[in-house]
Amino acid sequence: MDHFLYALVICTIVGVAAWLVVIQRRETLRAKEEREEIEGEEQRMFHFLHGLGESLQVDSSPPNMHRYIVNGVAEVVNADGGILYLLDNPENPELVPVFQTERAAPIIPLPVDLFELEGLRQKRRLRSFLQLTTIPRDNGLLGMALDAGQTVYIEKLLDSPAFEGSANPLQQNLAVLLAPLVYGQKEVGVLAVVKNSGQTFSANDRDVFGSIAEQSSFALGSAIIHAEAHEKRRLEDELKRASEIQRILLPKKPPGLRDYRLASAFSAARLVSGDYFDYVPVDEQRFGVAIGDVCGKGIAASLIMAMCRSTLRNNAVGNLSPASVLHAVNRAIFPDIREDMFVSLLYLVLTRDSNEIRLARAGHEPPLVFRKCSGEVETVEPPGMAAGIDDGEVFERSLVDFPLSLDSGDLLLLYTDGVIEAANALDEEFGIDRLRETLAASASRGAKAVVDAVSESVADFVGKAPQSDDITLIAVEKR
Repeated sequence: MDHFLYALVICTIVGVAAWLVVIQRRETLRAKEEREEIEGEEQRMFHFLHGLGESLQVDSSPPNMHRYIVNGVAEVVNADGGILYLLDNPENPELVPVFQTERAAPIIPLPVDLFELEGLRQKRRLRSFLQLTTIPRDNGLLGMALDAGQTVYIEKLLDSPAFEGSANPLQQNLAVLLAPLVYGQKEVGVLAVVKNSGQTFSANDRDVFGSIAEQSSFALGSAIIHAEAHEKRRLEDELKRASEIQRILLPKKPPGLRDYRLASAFSAARLVSGDYFDYVPVDEQRFGVAIGDVCGKGIAASLIMAMCRSTLRNNAVGNLSPASVLHAVNRAIFPDIREDMFVSLLYLVLTRDSNEIRLARAGHEPPLVFRKCSGEVETVEPPGMAAGIDDGEVFERSLVDFPLSLDSGDLLLLYTDGVIEAANALDEEFGIDRLRETLAASASRGAKAVVDAVSESVADFVGKAPQSDDITLIAVEKR
């Protein structure tokens, strides 16, 4: 019996020892597998980062970056799917999906109709929904990730408060990793990956994912800046070409008329201008002079002014009524002009061997007349509303031809509001009184002297303050 007990104890000890060896071997094997898994993941991460740098050099366009980052990070952490959201509008920020992997990453609440579909139809509907759905910056898991400022891990998606009460089978047992993408101090977006079927992300997965997200933020930020710079250069080139075309449309020099001397000056506040002036042959005995200003600046204003120029020129030939010409301009632009825009215009017709001028004013700045005999400056204020406000009836009733007589030595000055509203560093405007004084002091020296004197006076008054509006001047001197 004693021998039997002794043998039993020995067998038990040996069995336990053998079991311990098995356990130890298993633990060693598991540790080895985990170590190999971690090493493999780190190698994939280094490969991803190296490839990211090369991808930036080859093609730094945002779409290429989006594709490389989402597919790459999903591969590194062995995720089943991934998706990238970027913020679009700074004033009303929304997260816009820009790329998702072939297998969907449904990390936002899904519509009920998806559950009623099956197979390929459900897959296509799911991808379409995720691709087209934007999320307000402060909503759901995406907003939570941005607010957290660090990697967020959710082991079961439907346990998140954002999915409270949901029993969506497409999101059951879904583990999610999210990371905010921040470049400098600017929020760029959110990167997310998922694992299905109850699989989880390890602590090492989370660390690696966080590192990749940081590098991806830099890459995306660089790509966005590069794309914005490229787009800015493209727009600047287009604006320069538009400016060149617009300047081609302006008169190179005033017409040579034996009864009148004309001079003009034009200065745009931007590359393209809303100001306009033109000299138009009417017939063998008459010549038209036009000046205008679109309420607004930039491309939109320059396009409207181009329409005005074309219509005015088409209707000026053989037409002795300035009002009739401006009526046609108003009818042409009214259907296409924005409600917050209008155009002020002044058009006059000079006749050879005559002191009489006929003009029409559509809401434009009233011209000034210097009378040589008295040395006084008069304001000429024909009636008329601006073009583009009314479709025709009221406009045409308010705007009629206005006769004006100029004697030898008299001088008529046309100008846009950029002259009198030019402001200095103290936000004081040049004003109509300074314009009248400058005209009176320089009119005796002729049309060009007036234009030069007014231009110099405005420049001296404004000093180093930036030009805020386009400036156009036309002087008409009766010989």
